[in-house]
Parts: sequence; C-alpha cells; structure tokens
Amino acid sequence: MKIKVNAEFWTQIEQQAKVWRVGVLPGLVVVGLVVAARLTGSLQNLEWSAFDRFLRSRPLEAPDTRVVIVGIDEEDIRLVGKYPIPDRELATLLKTLQSYRPTAIGLDLFRDLTTDPNREELAHVFRTSPNLIGIEADVGSAATLKVKPPPELPPEQVGLANIFFDPDGKLRRCLLASKVDSGAVKYSLSLLLAARYLQTKGIPFEPGRRASDPIRFGSLVLPRFQANTGGYVQAQAGGNQILLNFRSHPKPFPVVSMTDVVQGRVKPEQIRDRIVLVGVTASNSQNDTVMTDAIKGSLLTDATGTMDEYRLLYGVENHAHAISQMISAVLDRRSLLHTWAKGWEYGWIVLWGLLGITLGLLLQSPWKTLLGLAVGSACLVSISFGLLTLSWWVPVIPALLALSAAGLTTAFFDRDSRLLLEQRSLTLKRTYDSVHNGPLQTLAAMLRSLDDLPPEKLRSQLQNLNQELRSVYDSMQQAIVTGDQHYAQTPIHELLYQIYEQTLERELPGFKTILTFIAPDFTALKECSLSPDQKQALCLFLQEALCNVGNHAVNASCLDVICQRDKNWYTLQVIDNGVCYLAQVVAREGQAREGQGTAQARDLARSLRGSFQRRPNTPHGIVCELTWRSPRPWWQFSHPFQSTQHVLNRL
Repeated sequence: MKIKVNAEFWTQIEQQAKVWRVGVLPGLVVVGLVVAARLTGSLQNLEWSAFDRFLRSRPLEAPDTRVVIVGIDEEDIRLVGKYPIPDRELATLLKTLQSYRPTAIGLDLFRDLTTDPNREELAHVFRTSPNLIGIEADVGSAATLKVKPPPELPPEQVGLANIFFDPDGKLRRCLLASKVDSGAVKYSLSLLLAARYLQTKGIPFEPGRRASDPIRFGSLVLPRFQANTGGYVQAQAGGNQILLNFRSHPKPFPVVSMTDVVQGRVKPEQIRDRIVLVGVTASNSQNDTVMTDAIKGSLLTDATGTMDEYRLLYGVENHAHAISQMISAVLDRRSLLHTWAKGWEYGWIVLWGLLGITLGLLLQSPWKTLLGLAVGSACLVSISFGLLTLSWWVPVIPALLALSAAGLTTAFFDRDSRLLLEQRSLTLKRTYDSVHNGPLQTLAAMLRSLDDLPPEKLRSQLQNLNQELRSVYDSMQQAIVTGDQHYAQTPIHELLYQIYEQTLERELPGFKTILTFIAPDFTALKECSLSPDQKQALCLFLQEALCNVGNHAVNASCLDVICQRDKNWYTLQVIDNGVCYLAQVVAREGQAREGQGTAQARDLARSLRGSFQRRPNTPHGIVCELTWRSPRPWWQFSHPFQSTQHVLNRL
C-alpha cells in the first residue's frame, strides 16, 4: 500500500514538473533577453532616467551652509555696465571677500586674458591670495576645448573646470583628476577646494601619483567611476570621476549677489570659515549651464520656471554640489553613491525574473497574476528607492522588465499548457459520462432482468447495447469538432426537453410500469445564465436521474419532473413513486465510494454554488433534487438561502 502511495505521489510530481517546464523555459528565455539587453546598453537611458527620478524624490536634506555661492547675476552686470566683469570690479569683489576671512575661494571664471588696463590690480589679488583657486580647461586634444588659467596663479592654485555629460546630455558625474597632454596630473576645482577646507579640519588629502589612483581624505576613499558603474555600459571613464550625489533640497546653498558683497550687505559670519564660489548666475549672459533631472531645484530653474524634465543648473552650482558631497562624506558621514559588483547586479535581475516566473506559475488566474506582478513591481520599486536613499544604486528597470515580462510570459504558456491538460481531462470525463449514462445504464437494466429475458429479447438488447457503444465514439468525435457550440447556442430549457424525450425512449425496465408521465415545464430556466459546461452537466444530471428511475424504481407508476424558480433560487426535481429504490441507492452509495452519477451531481452543485440531495418521497419513491442560486451582480445584496421542503403528493 505504501509503495502504491509513493508511486502515485511521484507520478503527480512528474506531471506537475512537465506543466511547470512548459511555463518556466519561456520565462527563463525572457530573463536572458533582458540580461542581454542590459549588457548591450539598450536599457541604459531608462536606467539613467529612473536613477535621476529616485535622486530627486529622496527626502529633504538641510542646506549646506559651508558652501556659499556669490553669483554674478543680470543686475550685477547692469550696474557694472559691461560683461565679462572688468578686472577692477572683480578685484574689488575678491578683496572684499578676503576681508571676511573665508577658508577658500573658488573663482569659476576664466581669466586667461591680460589685456585689461586694470589687470595689475587683479594680478596683485591673485598673487597675494593663497586660498584662491582659479580654473582652466585642459582635457581633450581639441584646442577649442582648452582655456589657460590666470598666469598669476601658481599651478597648485588652478583646478580643472571640465564637465562630462552623458549621451542624453545630462549631468550625473564630476571629474576629480585627469592626466593632461603634458603628462601632468591635474585636479578639479571642486576637489582642490574640498581638500583645502578639510585640511583646516585636520583631515589630510591623499591624491595618489596617477590620475587613476584612489583619492583619499583620511580613511575615506572616494569610489572611482568605472566604465560599467551602475547603469552605465562602456562609458568614457578617463581620469578619476565620481557619481554626483546631489544635495536633496530646492535651495541647497546660500546665494548672495556680487553687488550685495561689494556694498556690504552681507554679514561677515556668512562668509567666514566657509568655501566661497564665485561664478555667473545670469541666464542671458553666458552659456555656463548644465542639465539634470536629479535635483529638486536650482537658481536657473527657479528663475525661468523650466519644466521638470529640463532642470538647468549653473556651472557654479555644479561645483557646489560636488564640494558639498565630498566634505559632507568626510565630516557628516553622508554616504557617497555606491554600486554593486556586476555579478551581484545581474543576480539581482535574475532573482526578480525568477520571482515573476514563480508568480506566473502559482497564480493561475490572469487577474491574480496581473495583481501579483503589480504588487511585486511596487515592492521592487520601493526596495530600489529605499536602497538609493541609503546611497546604493541598484538596477531597477532591468529587474522590473524581468519580473513583469517573465511573469506574463510564464503565465501565458503555463495557462495554455494547463488548458490543454484540462481539455484532455474534460474529454476523458465526458467520454466516461457518455458511457456511464448510456451503455452502462442499459447494461445494468439487462442484468436486473437477465433471468426473465427470452433469448430473442436478450439478443435484441445486446444489439442495442452494441450500437450504443459504437455511438459513443461518434458523439465524442462530433463534440470535439463542434466544441461547446451546441450547448452555447441552444437555450438550456430546450436542451432539457431534448434530454427528457430521448431518455424516456430508452427501453429501461422501470419505465414499463409507469402509467403517468407528468410533462415537465423547463421555461423557468429561460433567464438562467449558465456556461456551456454547466448546461451540459445539468443535462447529464437530468439524464442520470431519469435513468436511475428506469433502472432501479420498482413498481413505479408515476414520474414527475419539476422545474421552478423561487425568487433567486432554481430547483430541478425528478420524482417517482417506486417501492425499493431508496434502499438500493443507500446500499450502493454506502460502499467505499459513491456512485458516478452522485459524484456528477455533487460536482454540478458545487459549480452552481448550490446543493444536491436525494431523499425519500412520501409515501413511496425518491426525490432527486438540485437547487442553485440565480447568478446576480456582485454589488447586489444577497439574502441567505433558507431551504424549503416542498411537500409533493402529486403521485
């Protein structure tokens, strides 16, 4: 017995594995295609966009008051009357700032030309300001991309101002160090200013000997941007670059104008011991702007009211974000942006794809599958966003595609496979039902009266039985060809009339003693909405109940079939007044398993959400009753059904 149970168990496991294999393989192929698409960079732009939106959606941070922007805006240019700002006015601005004793000043203005007649005054400021950092452009071989630094500043007081844009034209990383054509390693304006500020806090700056060497501030190592960092695929990663972790605030830094500083409207404590960045904040005066989606606000965006997808940032603001990112990481333990190793990233994508495959297999209903994938996608987005708030950039778009595409593909193939198996199972069940309600019923009737049948009658009945067995194949073949069209197109009450008449034409012994056939009225079922399978099952129920009367009712003289509707409930009853039928039925169904006809009736009752019972009739006979509720819209209130026993004394 134990061996048999184990064999059945493993057979079920094997069958289930075959079904799962049909759905799993297409899902795995989809996951592989998603991985291949990411490897080729096809998902790069989508990953960048999601990365930007996540950065912009992070919780608010406090502004960083250690970095102050002195902006040269349209009003300043109008008061000076000339652009670029003349050397004398710039010298006045720098001397005023120096009087407030800032830690460092970054001049984000190119000042390589010395033709201004007042150049000597500015040159003196340059030579006497050891905390002043100027800029140059010296990355790339094109001469048009190079701008020399102010000649009065020593090399250690000059930083690179080059900005790298991604192929979509947006800013997501900043340059820290680069090897120029002369072979020397030069550092960016933002890195030099951050290093000078941190040195005053006792934190050493360790740049390394080569541009590609790790850059350290004490124990902190700045994570170098690589060609395949995060969502990037074969990006230009020359020199030493870092992902920009923009400060999450609409106004992340204090901003004052050049005129406010020169005219003494700025309090000294706003400048003292801080990093001061001097740059242009005039939208119509210089093309010194960059585009990004990763910030909550900027000076130019707020001034022009630019749409979210085109948030513009002044170059001086970009340097401010880069400086704030580095000093905050060292002093405040604000995390820099990190990414996983490539193996972990692709494992993450495959893991979500496997989850989609699992949901597609387990949630066999299309709506449940869509709901499950929607919940899974929401969890994925939430987890990815949560990790980014902790400064970890993980793949969200490839994982989302793997989850949804693999889940839907698996559900589609798995559903087709299960439908095929269900169709085969249904075909076998219908074949058995046809044999049970046809030839087997005839055979049962023959066995009951075998001793009383003359040879000629027995031969005739055997020929009829042979014909019935042969007709089973024809009827099933016709059912396969036409499908459920017959049951779908024919109203249920007409089908029941046909079954009633065909069954009573059969030569069953119980029908011979019946003198009264009360004609049924199935018109109560006209408005009953049933599926083709339910219609067929209801026809089989009527046929089985009538055949039971024909085979087992003893001395029955009356047969009544009642179909009625009481409010929202339908009732179908087959009633006879035989003598010994109930005892035989109870004896037969009291064995190890119930009869096939009873099993069919119970399955139909469950399908219709109703009930089936077979009870004694008064004073003799059997009542075979099926009761079910009328289908109603889900929003209508449904009264609980209270069973009513109909007193039938019509026989």
